[in-house]
Amino acid sequence: MPHISLNGTKFYYQQEGNGPDVILVHAATSNMALWMFSGVIEELSQEFRVTAYDLRGHGMSDITPTGYTSHDMATDLIRLSDALELQPAYLVGHSFGGVISLHASTLAPDRFEGIILSDTYFPGLSSIEPNLNKIPIWEKWKNVLVDVGAPMGDILNFQDLFTAVDSLTSEQMQTLETTLDRFSLRWLLSLARLAKTSCGNDIFQEAGLTLERIVEYKKPLVALYDEHSAFSATKQFLKEKLSNCIVEDVPAANHLAPLENPMVFNGLIHKHLRRMALGPCSGPLRK
Repeated sequence: MPHISLNGTKFYYQQEGNGPDVILVHAATSNMALWMFSGVIEELSQEFRVTAYDLRGHGMSDITPTGYTSHDMATDLIRLSDALELQPAYLVGHSFGGVISLHASTLAPDRFEGIILSDTYFPGLSSIEPNLNKIPIWEKWKNVLVDVGAPMGDILNFQDLFTAVDSLTSEQMQTLETTLDRFSLRWLLSLARLAKTSCGNDIFQEAGLTLERIVEYKKPLVALYDEHSAFSATKQFLKEKLSNCIVEDVPAANHLAPLENPMVFNGLIHKHLRRMALGPCSGPLRK
């Protein structure tokens, strides 16, 4: 899996398959392993050329001190698409990856044909979304850190989360090692690398993707929201305000549908990509 340099920053990416181009955009605090564990790359690469990459500061891509707003990372996505000489692509974005995807498509509409969002919260829609501080994944990790004596407030603040992880003592680490599974511990500790960056604050900035700009989006859009999503107001807003938007629920999922219900998630992604890219006569899904 190679690296590619975009404006002086190295990005780690993987590409598989042949066909219409699809780019997978993971969430902040995640990495492209999400798509491998869920099996979505393997499934989509049967009929599409699938490109997955690590956002800046994530996975095996370079860490930069700044540059983590949706505008910054949408610019990275556009540069990646151009550098790899992709055809106008379809975007699949999980959580903040959905914000990046929509922002990129508004900045370079000729480069992207349609978008599938997965449980996405938009900073530009903060005025209509009352449940930001009730995200279960935030509550879970806040409580984990509080239980080992790390200082955490009640208001969602990823910068505080990153700093708290970076400041863990050896005693606190030992406690976490006995209470968390290996995967969860590894993910939590990976957040320390973002403590000295602006990521925790940047990802909650509107950064130009305003409510008005979201409503103006006219290309095909699919909004998948988890059955137990905290973002019901955002889901309803997209359903009512965007005539080009199809909304579907992913059962038995709580913000991490690619991992919590991969069979249904992958099926929905595949179904909608085939509809958008290949048309209604493309035949039954391959397995």
